[in-house]
Amino acid sequence: LNLRVSKMAKSRGSPEKENMLLRESLERLQPFKWNDYDQSLEVYNAVIASECNLGNGDSMSTAIDEVLDHAKSLQDKFSAYLHMVQHTRFSKDYGTAAHEGVKVLNMYSYNIPLQPTKIDLIREKMKLRLAFKGRSYASLLKLPIIEDPIFELFNQVCWDSLFSGQPRLLMVVAWTAIRRAIEKGVERHLPHMLVALGTLLGKKGNIKAANEIGNVALTVSENFRDNKADYSQTRFANYAGIIFYLQSFRSGVDILHQCYKDLRFVGRFEPALGSQLNYIYAYFAAGYQMGTIFESKLLVVDEFCKSIDKSGFASSFQIHRQFAMNLRQRLDHPTLLNGPAFQQDTALANMSDQARKMSLRDASIFRLQLAFIFNDSGCMAEMLETLSGYPFEDQVISRFYIRACFMGLAAFTLAEKNYHAIGNKCLKYFRRMKKLGSTNAPPAYFFIAALKKPTKKAFTAAIDSCREASMPHLEAMARERYAMFLLTRNELELANSHITSAYWLYFDWGAHGKSLSLAREYPFLKTVKRAKGTGTGSHVSSRTGTATATAKSVVSGSGSVQNSGGIYKRQGTFNYNSTMSSRELIKKRR
Repeated sequence: LNLRVSKMAKSRGSPEKENMLLRESLERLQPFKWNDYDQSLEVYNAVIASECNLGNGDSMSTAIDEVLDHAKSLQDKFSAYLHMVQHTRFSKDYGTAAHEGVKVLNMYSYNIPLQPTKIDLIREKMKLRLAFKGRSYASLLKLPIIEDPIFELFNQVCWDSLFSGQPRLLMVVAWTAIRRAIEKGVERHLPHMLVALGTLLGKKGNIKAANEIGNVALTVSENFRDNKADYSQTRFANYAGIIFYLQSFRSGVDILHQCYKDLRFVGRFEPALGSQLNYIYAYFAAGYQMGTIFESKLLVVDEFCKSIDKSGFASSFQIHRQFAMNLRQRLDHPTLLNGPAFQQDTALANMSDQARKMSLRDASIFRLQLAFIFNDSGCMAEMLETLSGYPFEDQVISRFYIRACFMGLAAFTLAEKNYHAIGNKCLKYFRRMKKLGSTNAPPAYFFIAALKKPTKKAFTAAIDSCREASMPHLEAMARERYAMFLLTRNELELANSHITSAYWLYFDWGAHGKSLSLAREYPFLKTVKRAKGTGTGSHVSSRTGTATATAKSVVSGSGSVQNSGGIYKRQGTFNYNSTMSSRELIKKRR
């Protein structure tokens, strides 16, 4: 009875309740365990999966040992072996987990080498070609749907190989699994495994093949839409590691947030947090509006991370919240992540070496962005030195986009020519992505190119590209840098027009601290007027510099909306959608 009710709790998105019922079931089973072999095996396998899901390693190990000691066949031991490999992942030792997974696969008559050579790779590639018989990956769409638990282990080994930097092992395992699928049929874990292969190909620069595999994985996963866990995990990984290469960040922001909610509902907390992390990176990369509501969402996720003891994820969300606060507030040192959400020195001092390395990378990416926005040359140089020590690749596309974009911008902003090699490397990356058809690459490419060789034509191309891609944050920065360039040529009127436009773009983005900084630097902004209903990016034409705003309201020093006489004309609050991309004014009664 406890076992049956635990299944109901799982289907209703209550993994803690499920675990409590399974423990009760296991306790009731003890006096006659293994007398009823089938029921005992079912209970123990359910307990193993539940404990693994909640990260209870000791309880899971005890149950695994029980199954391995009493199970009668290799097939009955499969779930225990699978979760034994997953237990190895708890310590983030993905390399060992991948090798243990291969050893289990080899128990089932596979002959996969732990360290494949080039010859092994060529041999497996030829086997795959023979299996496909000249067809493409799209042929997988026509295969029948089957149930085959070994695909879950194939999938797990592929991702462990990806995380541990073993590309040859990943390809050999993935190709072996694909050959089995061609022979037997498609199982629900195959799409997620295909995403691991596509992510690897994308990291190696084969974007075309990665995109093909990613699209096939998305289509195949539609067959398993009823399984929220596997379907959402496949979509999240696909957008994070493949789809964003060519499609806009805005196209996947809401999808990633929905994946987070679905994965959290079914109790897969770690992939749920991974999805939310990618949602935040895509949100920042797309230039969606920030503000207190957005910061509140980050705070809620941060508290959830702490409640399930995921301190690594928590520190990432804290960095993001402090970044948003630094942009919104007026601070003396806006490039330092040292506030109520995240204190960098204190936080890093309490981390392990690996966690400190990853958190330092994330903090440096956002500090570099702040340094470029607030024109802090010293901080830009320091962050470039820090980030140069990390490999110039990342399987999280949106995070790498932010990093490469601002490394390129900062490199050509600084006077020291020794940083120009970094800038050229970033420029080369975005040039290649632009040629491949990426919708995200042109704004970064044209903006970096404009800073490398500043001309009116170059800045105009950058501004237009940012506006066409709906990236108001980059458009604001491009207009500000264009204005600084124009001031060196004594074109005061055109420069002021672009400064005015940048001011409102920053304000609409939610970077009120930057808007106030501009108002201090350019006093005429304190009296600038804005047309009623003027939208983001429509204040100044980039080609002519003609101001289109004839406004009735200005921004006071505190950011309040006032009319030209200094009297509040309209009071209200805004109701935002999930991505903050649209808002509706809710008027207050006087």
